[in-house]
Amino acid sequence: MRRTTIDGIPVHRIPSTGPLRFGLRFGCGVRDETYRSLGASQFVERLTMERAGADAGAGLVSYGSLSDLEETRFYGSGAPEEVARFLESVCRTLSDLPLDRLDHVAGILEIENTAPVDVRAAQALSARYGARGIGLAGQRGPGPRALTADMVREHAASFFTRGNAVLMLSGPYPEGLRLPLPEGARPPRPAPRRLTGHVWAQRDTDGIALAQDTPIGSAAARMGHCLLRERADRLLRERLGISSHVEMVEVQRDALSIERIMVLDAADGKEEVAAAVLWGEAVRLAQEPPLASELTEYLTWLRRTWTEQPDPWARLQEASNTDLFATPYLDDATSLAVLERVGPQEVSRAMRAALEGALLVVPHGVHPPLTGLDGRRLAHTAVCEVWDTPLPPGEVFRRPLRVRARDRGARGDRLVLTPYSLVHGHDDWYHEYRFDEVVELEQWGWDRTVIARCGCSLDLVRGSHTGDERVRAALDRAVPSSRIRVRTATR
Repeated sequence: MRRTTIDGIPVHRIPSTGPLRFGLRFGCGVRDETYRSLGASQFVERLTMERAGADAGAGLVSYGSLSDLEETRFYGSGAPEEVARFLESVCRTLSDLPLDRLDHVAGILEIENTAPVDVRAAQALSARYGARGIGLAGQRGPGPRALTADMVREHAASFFTRGNAVLMLSGPYPEGLRLPLPEGARPPRPAPRRLTGHVWAQRDTDGIALAQDTPIGSAAARMGHCLLRERADRLLRERLGISSHVEMVEVQRDALSIERIMVLDAADGKEEVAAAVLWGEAVRLAQEPPLASELTEYLTWLRRTWTEQPDPWARLQEASNTDLFATPYLDDATSLAVLERVGPQEVSRAMRAALEGALLVVPHGVHPPLTGLDGRRLAHTAVCEVWDTPLPPGEVFRRPLRVRARDRGARGDRLVLTPYSLVHGHDDWYHEYRFDEVVELEQWGWDRTVIARCGCSLDLVRGSHTGDERVRAALDRAVPSSRIRVRTATR
């Protein structure tokens, strides 16, 4: 593998014969957006392909693009001169997007409605981090048509730059290749604030997800999570037959840590069993060191895979991550040497540390009986709701009398307006929407929708509570205009 630079952009290349395979990567995805600008990276990607795709020559065997949670990529293969032409077109287009095609692309994105990551993992990230950073994976946002040309142009100028790009090449060198990207630096990625941990929560999902963050260079944690996936898969799929497979989704949390999310499907009515098995195996691995034979089996499989079925493209990607995300890179031989030094006790300690901050997410209506590391019943959390505690003091707004008379469930429903928040609650629980943590206030004619930092939303509909005009006025005054979006008069 060779590393060079072209126009200030790092290039990782493996020389070989045949068509030239390429991947121009940008460290920009949903995690780098805001609730308001959700979808901006996809817009940049699609608008760029509108022009660069038209410029693609017949010698380009294949080409495409993608934009997910962490990166945006333009990729393909073909004759070196055609690859060079295509990449130069991509780079030039990023500085001059065809924004007249904005409405056309918005329509396509609305129809496709693609998710940046596995939907089960997305729900876990949203519950864990709220409506910011990697937590935006589980948010829908205002929708593609809410993004303006200025928002898309500003996003491209901020993230699609030389300092936030890297090129991967496998094949003959494309002579005369130019990458005319604008100047710019790699964006800072501070560690996101975790909202909760060592608990379980219910979400709108059709599977089970166990999210844990670990040090990015921890060989013990890497091995532990692979063992956990293998154990859970054998129990749930092979022995019990209630899950088709267990997968592991990895998301970089920051430069020092990685979020590993175990996701699985479960047969109808077997969600509680599946959740209990996954959590139970994680606890057992954290409390009881794995057998030495398990480590040997994993290392044998890894050694055979890397030796008999080497994947140069995967190695290129891992190496280029160093330039894109500042993550450490070890070649196969070094990685194996590090893993071989890991003992059972180290694996158990790493898994215990990860489990202490873990979040298990299950579908609504599922109540698995789980035990935590301390031997007590694992706490259930709604992440941001407060239970069995009196509502904060403030001005109280109840449902209209006629509604309370015919609907017993509405009798305990109330809004509480405090000097710094709007609280929605019942007799035994409440959710507080602090004005300084509102990420978006949508105005739908008279109605309002409040989207909170945690990712939850609250609808204020005209006539839903007595005195709601005062609540609406308070919201409009308290939320900065930069976080207010005027929507169409009807939903």
